[in-house]
Amino acid sequence: MNDPKPATLPRFHRILLAVFCALNAALLFLFLMHLPFGFKPLKLAIVGWSQASPRIDIVFALVLALAVGGYHGLRRLPAKWKIPFIYFRYRFAHPGHEAFFSLKEPPFDRKPLLSAYPEVKDSAYHPEVQYRTWCKLRDMHQQVPLVAGSITGWELLRDLYLVALSFLLAFLLSWPLNQTVNPALAFSYLFLFGVQTLFLLFSARGTCRRLVYNVLAVELGVAGDTGIKKQKKEKKKKKKRF
Repeated sequence: MNDPKPATLPRFHRILLAVFCALNAALLFLFLMHLPFGFKPLKLAIVGWSQASPRIDIVFALVLALAVGGYHGLRRLPAKWKIPFIYFRYRFAHPGHEAFFSLKEPPFDRKPLLSAYPEVKDSAYHPEVQYRTWCKLRDMHQQVPLVAGSITGWELLRDLYLVALSFLLAFLLSWPLNQTVNPALAFSYLFLFGVQTLFLLFSARGTCRRLVYNVLAVELGVAGDTGIKKQKKEKKKKKKRF
């Protein structure tokens, strides 16, 4: 499988990831301390640390370990293990597996692509062949601004979603152990963790689908003089010379 290369994350990506981990860690900390969410309760908890319950040290250590471990673990986790958590299946999870043939039609004609890459049709549109061919095109055009921006957006949303999912699971696991918490307070945290996870899930899926289409569009030359369109122009120029 030709997965996206696990290159070092850009600095901006790492900073956003760290900030998002810290914000979710703060939310989980407040929930475990039976405090409402917000900056003021967090500030009061920090100021009154010495007078707080002895469990505050344990809660802080657990939340800190989850945030730091999650951040570093996510940075080292291969892309092929991240994608199944977004599409809830392992085999042929990435939309690139149906880049050349799918029920969802892209806003352009894919026939020139099938003519340029007959191995896709010859394989009876096998998902692995489609994905391998798409990955080749992605690597070929990854310096094009449209594709580069799509890759950055996809990787960022993918990782933010995985952070949100991790903290949602941590919240759901800690809730039964935190039986004395006010149900109304618990449901407000469930709403926060749940909504952000769902929002990032659908945003990541949509961005990944756009990435697949953008790579094909660039190859077709729909997004400028690139790919097949560029090759045709070069052939015409050569014919004129002779």
